Amino acid sequence: MICTEEMRREILSRLSGYRLKHTLGCEKAARKLAKKFGEDEEKCAFAMLLHDITKEFSKEQQLNLCEKYGIIPKGVEQTEWKMLHGKTAAAIAQHEYGAPQDVVDAIAYHTTGRANMTKIEKIAYLADYIEENRDFEGVKTARKLAYRDMDKALRYCFDSSLRELIHRGKKIHSDTVEARNSLLSD
Repeated sequence: MICTEEMRREILSRLSGYRLKHTLGCEKAARKLAKKFGEDEEKCAFAMLLHDITKEFSKEQQLNLCEKYGIIPKGVEQTEWKMLHGKTAAAIAQHEYGAPQDVVDAIAYHTTGRANMTKIEKIAYLADYIEENRDFEGVKTARKLAYRDMDKALRYCFDSSLRELIHRGKKIHSDTVEARNSLLSD
């Protein structure tokens, strides 16, 4: 077993309020997606338990973790420090909980995606996007697509996210653009 019940309890004790509710929703969605698409349920659930473990950390805490684990913020991450939570959560997953590399990568890219995502990375991204506590325009469509065709669902999610970021005048992470483009057929 990749994540013991004791580890799960300890991880969940570090979360509260909405973050706890969201994490449990992500864990549930990841298990369903893993089952549907033939991926390791335990690994997917473990990734989602840890994916937001640093989400509510301050800028100073995020930067301290970057320094501790040798994470070099790139591009948008240098000014949009909240985007660092994927990488800092991945470092904690690896160093504090002994997560295997595929789980670490799924956590690191759960917010941005990246080109040529693995199945576990796709599941982590989608589980975070579609979990049952999410309520925003387009989430119902994303949920339906996610259980039919992961790549179509990812394209839909990336397109929706990009439109929202552009609408809000936000910077766009290069990994997200590359993730979307890698899903387009030539």
